[in-house]
Amino acid sequence: MKRKHIMALLAVAALGLTACRGKDAKAPAEDLEAEKGETELPSYEPVLYEDLTSRIVSMGNYKGLEAVRNIKEVTDEEVRDEADRMKKECTDLVTVDREARKGDVVLIDFTGYVDQETSDELSGKERSLEIGSGEFVPGFEEQLIGAKAGSDVEVNVTFPEDYYEEMAGKAARFEVHVHSVQEYDMEDWGDDFIKEKLGYDNETDMLAAVRKEMEADAEEEADENLEYDLVAALLDACQIEIQEADVKLYSDQMMSEYAAYAAMYGMDLDTFLGSYMGTTEEQLRKAFRETAAFRVQMTLVFHEIAEKEGLKVSEEEYRERLGSVAADYGYEDTSEVEAVYSRAEMEEELIQEKVLNLIRDYAVIS
Repeated sequence: MKRKHIMALLAVAALGLTACRGKDAKAPAEDLEAEKGETELPSYEPVLYEDLTSRIVSMGNYKGLEAVRNIKEVTDEEVRDEADRMKKECTDLVTVDREARKGDVVLIDFTGYVDQETSDELSGKERSLEIGSGEFVPGFEEQLIGAKAGSDVEVNVTFPEDYYEEMAGKAARFEVHVHSVQEYDMEDWGDDFIKEKLGYDNETDMLAAVRKEMEADAEEEADENLEYDLVAALLDACQIEIQEADVKLYSDQMMSEYAAYAAMYGMDLDTFLGSYMGTTEEQLRKAFRETAAFRVQMTLVFHEIAEKEGLKVSEEEYRERLGSVAADYGYEDTSEVEAVYSRAEMEEELIQEKVLNLIRDYAVIS
């Protein structure tokens, strides 16, 4: 499993939809409020410690764990790419009658074959893809350069070794039909455009602000990766008997979170996943399994540590978190949060956060 933000495994998943976002842009919850008149918390059944039937056979040492905090350097090229991405979100696409180039957006149907067999996971209809975005498997997008609207292209790739198990390292052949080729209308990407669409005075100010935000993100990512590495090292030192029923509980919860957000935006789950995430429920469930198993182990071990260390949630801490969640969703009355977000769930998150902080405090970090 790739590194994941540990705190994100403890809390409600926040799904953001693509929008034209400048420095004063609204968060997804605010966008929803403007559209529906009020912001709603997603509702689903949480998984709690007492729901689990898995058990710890032996505990590893949770004090003195060693890890490295690496901060990724932000390059000028990355800053420019991010600024261009922001501009593209506010720029119209124009259909062109020519061969596709890097940076163009193509509308495609595709059917893939691995070992001469296809599946829903290898197929898609009318998918928009920016060539060079890195959205598809490495090598796929580059082979669409030179294609024209109405053409059929054969694309051959090899899935990375860290892809999910069924596809990892395997060769695949894709039959691709190109419906259209579009380019971004970049005729006027000057200071007037930047000020009107993105809220910055000029290009220089925009680049400086983007760099500052990306460097802050790099610091945050370093902390997230550090936390994951510490917890992964701890779990590796523990022996745990995992019940498949527990894994399913977490997988179901993660799927229900997506279903709840889809409902908030007035969509069924299939439409939401296909339109905004380019995936299917079956694909998501397969991707969830490893994370779900990780969450089972983490919950068991964290509660064992909390018991040993006497960590508890005070009434003041609960009320403070309740107020924070209410503020995040624009509620004045915390009872509206309590109606969909149980105390047990909130205390579960707080306990696990306390344990994570304790693990980090005792860690040897370089």
